[in-house]
Amino acid sequence: MSRPSALACAVLCAAVLAACGGAGSFPGEGSNGCVRSPRTLSPDIAPESGTTLTVKVGAFVYVELVVGERYLSWPAGTKPPPRSSPWAAARASDPSVLGRVALCPTNGVSTLAIVVYAFRALTPGTATLTAPIAQAWKRVKPARRRGLRPYRATVIVAS
Repeated sequence: MSRPSALACAVLCAAVLAACGGAGSFPGEGSNGCVRSPRTLSPDIAPESGTTLTVKVGAFVYVELVVGERYLSWPAGTKPPPRSSPWAAARASDPSVLGRVALCPTNGVSTLAIVVYAFRALTPGTATLTAPIAQAWKRVKPARRRGLRPYRATVIVAS
């Protein structure tokens, strides 16, 4: 069995779901303008932090931040981990290229804490998606947050 990548127990992914058609007709778009998160994110559509994606205008790009179990609970007698996500909200370096959109409510079940952000490719160009380490987690002793890394992926939007 191979050991997890350099992200060590924290999985950081961006997923791309291509979409075609006019406003309101995108396969991932809900009736109230929200975007549905894909049920599963295979490795083919969920590249790790540090990668570059190329999508077409109109595509939805998802950032999924999964908190590894080692960051959810600590041994008895130690200060508990912060209650917030280890990452601050994901954002795009150029909102005119990748605009953040609301996610539709979901009743999905997971055994780990997962936060998903959705973006829509609006115009041709390049934008970097980032999710820095949250301030509360920066105050945690380095040994306790070992392997926790900020998320960063580059998205190239083609016409």
